[in-house]
Amino acid sequence: MNVVMLEQHYRHLQHLESAINACALSVTINTVGTVTAVNTQVVTALLQPAEALIGQPATSILPPADPRQWQRIWTSLLAGQPVQEQVCFLKPDQQPLWVEAGISPLMQEDGTMAHCILIGMDITARKLAEIKRAQNEPYYSQVLENLPLGLQQFSPDGTSLDLNTRQREIWGETHAFFTKPGYNWLEDPFYRLNGLVGMFDEVRKTGKTLKREVLLSYREKTNENITRLYPVYFEATIFPLTDPQRNMVNIFLILDDITEKKLSELSLQKSERLLDNIIENLPIGYIQFDNFGFIRRINQTQRQFFQSPHPTMMRQPFNVMNDSLATMFELDKLFLQALEENKSLRVEKRIDFSQDKRWTTVGREVYFDLTVFPVIEPVDKEMIVVALVNDITDKKMQELENRKNQEFLQQTGSIGKIGGWELDLESKQVRWTDQSYYIHDCIPGSPVDYESALSFYTPEARESLETLVHQCMSTGKPFDAQLSIISARQQLKRVRSIGQPGYIDGKLVRMYGVVQDITEQVEIKDALSRNTELMRLFFDTIDMGYAAMERNGNLNFLNRKAEKMIGHPVAIGSNIFEEFPRLSGTVFSARLRECIQQQTSQSFGIYFPVVDKWYDFLLTPMQDGGISVFMRDITDSRKLQKELRKANDQLSNLNKNLVNQNKQLEDFAHITSHNLRAPIANLKALMQMHNEAIAQHERDLYLGMVHEVIKKIDETLNDLVEVVQIRKDVNVEKEKLLFAERLQKVKDVLLVDIETSHIQITFDFDEEPMIEYPKVYLDSILQNFITNAIRYRSSERTPAVHLKTWKENDNIVLSVQDNGVGIDMERFGNKLFGFRKTFHKNKDAKGIGLFITKTQVEAMGGSIRAESHPGEGTKFIITFRSE
Repeated sequence: MNVVMLEQHYRHLQHLESAINACALSVTINTVGTVTAVNTQVVTALLQPAEALIGQPATSILPPADPRQWQRIWTSLLAGQPVQEQVCFLKPDQQPLWVEAGISPLMQEDGTMAHCILIGMDITARKLAEIKRAQNEPYYSQVLENLPLGLQQFSPDGTSLDLNTRQREIWGETHAFFTKPGYNWLEDPFYRLNGLVGMFDEVRKTGKTLKREVLLSYREKTNENITRLYPVYFEATIFPLTDPQRNMVNIFLILDDITEKKLSELSLQKSERLLDNIIENLPIGYIQFDNFGFIRRINQTQRQFFQSPHPTMMRQPFNVMNDSLATMFELDKLFLQALEENKSLRVEKRIDFSQDKRWTTVGREVYFDLTVFPVIEPVDKEMIVVALVNDITDKKMQELENRKNQEFLQQTGSIGKIGGWELDLESKQVRWTDQSYYIHDCIPGSPVDYESALSFYTPEARESLETLVHQCMSTGKPFDAQLSIISARQQLKRVRSIGQPGYIDGKLVRMYGVVQDITEQVEIKDALSRNTELMRLFFDTIDMGYAAMERNGNLNFLNRKAEKMIGHPVAIGSNIFEEFPRLSGTVFSARLRECIQQQTSQSFGIYFPVVDKWYDFLLTPMQDGGISVFMRDITDSRKLQKELRKANDQLSNLNKNLVNQNKQLEDFAHITSHNLRAPIANLKALMQMHNEAIAQHERDLYLGMVHEVIKKIDETLNDLVEVVQIRKDVNVEKEKLLFAERLQKVKDVLLVDIETSHIQITFDFDEEPMIEYPKVYLDSILQNFITNAIRYRSSERTPAVHLKTWKENDNIVLSVQDNGVGIDMERFGNKLFGFRKTFHKNKDAKGIGLFITKTQVEAMGGSIRAESHPGEGTKFIITFRSE
């Protein structure tokens, strides 16, 4: 190697050494483990000069945290094997120093190590973080496992990877996650419907965290052998987890049960609707202003007083702050005072409405008992002002007249004020707040003890209060009771008394609580109860069922008549379709939807066959979104109408029978005269020839011919009697018959003829397999057609007949088609169904079968016709009249 190359190599080594010294620890150790050289990184790390380190055993200046690991490394180095490992040393302050170390031995010619060089990167921060994560992992796993929330881990394709105990409880042991291998919940229609799948897809697409309320399942609750399904709501949070390259690795689902909260919200909404309905139907006026003074709402009591249908229909908008009538009677100041002082005000006002006719037509002087108070809207957080308006004109006018027009003293009071009290059990002294004195009409600050406090209560109330105080002292049980007092001014008041024990070091030393004057609230409650009872009494007196329900069928009210029609007592809040299951499958649901969608009343009737009842229903939408249901039992009326129709039908049938019988008499007379004229003429001629004959054998011959004519006349008369009887018996009993069964019966009767003729009989009764008809008539009709098909079969082919039924214009139609000799319809079509008419030289033909068949069909209101060509068979089509 030349000098230039040596210099380049030397410079390269210098650069390498500088690079190592700049970022790595470097320690040289001889064969006995003594440090022979260190770089500046080691000096900085150990906070000692190099002179103090060189010559020291390596294990003393950098003691290994794991001596066994260092012994193993040293053995490998002595054997000439380089080592690359992560090694932990302890610094002089016993803090760990983690090094990503590469240790290389320098060997002598004899194969022994001369020394080794340790070059390492300080990885203490990273290693400590790894150790901390490893230590924290069981902790975090335990925390996640015991979370009160459900937590589940999915792969991006939706495969469930892991879930905690709470999540297993939420899904339940029988869920497909645990019972169906390969289950993909993203294809489950229920989770698509409730929105969970949509949330998962959106998170997978956008990488954002989503939180929504979902209806996850339904829970069964059984009450008095009735099981109902209730919804279970959860707050679902779905978020992604990404790797350092921001690739989505996992997706997590958190479920928090909010059923109680959700049901409370729904209950609150229902309560709001109920409150809105109560406000609308209050017996006193209700006016709501916004914070600018404009009217936002007036209930129907106030609208009726103003003689104005609705605020939006006033001739001009009303603002209490600038209306001349309102400012004239200082209603604007009352409004401002309620807003500025944020308190309730109750005053009496005399207002002369004759001074202003722009927005009301009251036109007289009235007295109002006004209660004005501010309220913050829970949604918009805006301040509104509510005025309760009670028309006391009649009462005021009577008082003014009795007191000789003296001005009525303004009533003052505080709504909802509460006083506090405290009882010292040792001294029996009572301490009241000022409001407690006011409630009892006493002077604030005057002394009160236990006995004097009890003396305000009525005897019955005092006995109850003493019992509650004794229980509280002996058991520590708080009490809350509504009691009556007689104040110092001898006023009977209703108060709410609440008390609980007070302990010091576990010893009962005092009792304390509050007392509230609830006289006015009780009076309002009693008034509302009376109004509710009056409403119930009103609806119980009307002769029809009435129910008020939500759009989903949940009942808010129903009278006794409705309960009687349903058949059992009904709990408020239950569903009408569950309590009145006979409504299912009727037009009630469809008409209810029309009533809700079109906001129009729906009137209709329903027949309940199980109980044989007819009900008339009237569905009417209400302003609060509910539905009024009126129902009336019209069974007796319907049955009376049915009996009248039946009587009319009987009269009509009787009239038809009379007409038919007259026609039958005419036909019978015509047929008799036509069919008996020739035989009787023959009989008359034969008798004359018999009388004129001389020889006995001639007389015997003529007498035999007379007997044959008489036999024919007898057969004709019998046939005519049978036909007349068929036409007469139009009310013959009908039965539900299967065509296939009756055809088999006929085939059994004609078994010999069918076998000898080899006729093939086929049928198709699929479209109309059944008919309600007299059995004897249907058997006779089928037998005549089968007999005709056999009797008039063609000698050129195997006889066959096919029968088929179908529906046509609500009538059942039967066709019978054979492949026999056929009929010339142009010659004989008008005589085909005549009495004693034959069209073939068949010796068995009598011409009576088709005539009887036609008579039987027409007797039941049907019709019969034929289609035929000579040599091509005949097709008969019978139409049975529908009832």
